[in-house]
Amino acid sequence: MMKKVILLTMAMAGLAGCAVTQDQNTPVSQHHQTEPSTKKGFYIYVPSTYRREKPAPLIVTCHGTPPYDIAEHHIREWKAIGEANGCIIIAPELVGTDGIFGDGPTSAMLEDERRILSIISTLGYQYNIDMANVMITGFSGGGFPAYWVGLRHPDLFSVIVARNCNFSEHNLAGWYPAEAVNTPIFVYWGDNDPGAIKNQSQNAITYLRSMGFSVETRELPNTGHERHPEVAMEFFRSHMKQPRSSLPVEGQK
Repeated sequence: MMKKVILLTMAMAGLAGCAVTQDQNTPVSQHHQTEPSTKKGFYIYVPSTYRREKPAPLIVTCHGTPPYDIAEHHIREWKAIGEANGCIIIAPELVGTDGIFGDGPTSAMLEDERRILSIISTLGYQYNIDMANVMITGFSGGGFPAYWVGLRHPDLFSVIVARNCNFSEHNLAGWYPAEAVNTPIFVYWGDNDPGAIKNQSQNAITYLRSMGFSVETRELPNTGHERHPEVAMEFFRSHMKQPRSSLPVEGQK
């Protein structure tokens, strides 16, 4: 019992160190909204350069274990990158992202899927989203929905990126279509990450490759359980396709 308490304390201490160190000086602010069909909240950042005539790539970022990692942290983590790269960022408020006690239960993944898809559907009518370039990514416990929702919808998500993530094979196997194998996946972690994160990252790589997925990996040197969204953005940019608008644009057929 004492050993479990010590391990739990160490895990919580590692998660508590997930400070948002990214630049907050953006020309426009992030906003909190409620998706009308689910009545659930999410944060959104729309870059100052957004114009209706040019479709904007979309990044869905999944938070980890509350209160150590929440949606508000993610919008602050990503907004400067969204501004610099012309991407719309959404950070939904999710369930089932507990990376300490949880393992991404199916009931929670179904709820997260409903929330994420509803947000994207709604925003697709409000903004001209580049539906050919949509990344879903997670940090820490956010890996559960990032893998689960991303793999179940290869027609929607062009890449999946797991950043220092938890992973559970038993609730993922059998829940995604065969076409998902063509989705580019990137898994990275820090060399000083907690053992559970390093082990589960390796478990994800082993499982996905055994199922025929192409998985790129990276261990970040001199890095612990820290936020490095720029690494995910680099991967996203390298896999971008010809844009596809969610809205009709005047002059385009």
